[in-house]
This record gives sequence, structure tokens and C-alpha cells, in this order.
Amino acid sequence: MVDVPGHGKVVVDVAYGGAFYAFVSAEKLGLDICSAKTRDLVDAASAVTEAVKAQFKINHPDSEDLAFLYGTILTDGKDAYTKEPTTNICVFADEQVDRSPTGSGVTARIALQIHKGLLELNQARAFKSSATGSVFTGKAVRELL
Repeated sequence: MVDVPGHGKVVVDVAYGGAFYAFVSAEKLGLDICSAKTRDLVDAASAVTEAVKAQFKINHPDSEDLAFLYGTILTDGKDAYTKEPTTNICVFADEQVDRSPTGSGVTARIALQIHKGLLELNQARAFKSSATGSVFTGKAVRELL
């Protein structure tokens, strides 16, 4: 739970897939991932990023250089498995928007869904960028402990 200025207390997940990202449904911030203006999504995601950075310390088990939040990925909230793509937008670094669903972000989102029991090993899932409509498909093939 983080206190996000302009949005109040919001439940946020943080996951790693080559970089750390905060994940939150855009709906929890009063936005629709598919119809909101990109600027509104960027502003909301940036507010989440800053809130997480200010309120939590991120640790990486192997490298302190990787122990930072790279950005926030706003989702459509459809985390349970379906054959239909789930949509997200990745806002990273200095409010940059990834044109793709984001490789390291998709990896982190798959890890998060596996952790929550929403996806199984070797179960492929499609992820769509709300910015461009491009789609990545990914799956977890084994768990690392």
C-alpha cells in the first residue's frame, strides 16, 4: 500500500523481470487503460513511481546496482489467465513510454502472476501495449528460488 498524491492509498505490486517495476490497475487510479489520454496515464504512473521510491526500499539479492524501481506499469487489471491479451502501458525512466508491452516488464508481470497463482508454468500469456497495440507473448518455464 502506498500513498499516491492525488490518488490516495493504492495497493501496488512490485516485481522483477530484469528491472523492478511497480504494477497497478489503471482503474484504481480512476483511469481506463484503453481510452485515457496518454498524458493522464503517464502522470498517474509517474506519481506511483515517485510514491513507491519514497516509501519503500527495493532490494536485489545479487546486485545493489539493480536495486531500484525502473518505472510503473499500469494494467487493465485482467491478471487472471485468459486467451485474450491483457493490456498495459509502461512508463519508465524520465516519463518515457515504451511502445511495446516491455520485455522486462512482461517478464516481471509473468513472475508476479505465477507468484499469485494466476498463471501456471508453461502457460503462455499475451500482453498488449495500450500505446501502440503491439503484442508480446511470454511464459515462465521454471521457477527460480
